[in-house]
Amino acid sequence: MVTSKKATRKKKAMPKKSKPAADVPQNVITTTETTYISPLARKALPAFSWYEVVATGLFSGYLPKAPGTWGSLAASLLFYLSTYLVPQQGVVHWGFLPVSWWALGLGVTTTLVGIVASSRLADEWHEKDPGAIVIDEFAGVFFACLFINPHWYSLAAAFVFFRLFDIWKPGPIATLQDLPGGRGIVLDDVLAGLFAAPFALIVELIWRKFFNAG
Repeated sequence: MVTSKKATRKKKAMPKKSKPAADVPQNVITTTETTYISPLARKALPAFSWYEVVATGLFSGYLPKAPGTWGSLAASLLFYLSTYLVPQQGVVHWGFLPVSWWALGLGVTTTLVGIVASSRLADEWHEKDPGAIVIDEFAGVFFACLFINPHWYSLAAAFVFFRLFDIWKPGPIATLQDLPGGRGIVLDDVLAGLFAAPFALIVELIWRKFFNAG
């Protein structure tokens, strides 16, 4: 009896279909090394540390999509509101040049504390520069406000120019990013803020000249 080739032919083993990956819940940032879960997404009361609160910019770094932008916006809002708590909104005038001692004080304090906090949190997460750490954006925004009055148009200019230099990272800004630990996380943004400060001043002077703003 002759069997047909079809009968003797072995069936090809069909590859097993892999199960689709489970949906990642919102407020969760996943990387190849670790997963960050926003305190707002945790079911149990989070056991967070002081350096997590500081390094993530009061948890603004956990907001989705663009944590650096969220952190910069939070810093701008915090700076604007806080100027109403200090004399003359924290500004002294040297001729035509406004100098915000309040921005300088916030910038220096945020830089020093931010280096320590971001270094500890990055070590805990085993990451060089986690996206959820945005205290560097806070420091950069404060330094970008160094030569402006706290008007909305001046703050908007400081925000835009800081983000431009922070993303672009020309020359020495990129070099500072290569420093180890918290210094590499924070100091490049500090320099980006200092680069942005004179441009924010120029926008304020032009705005006041053409729109007679106070």
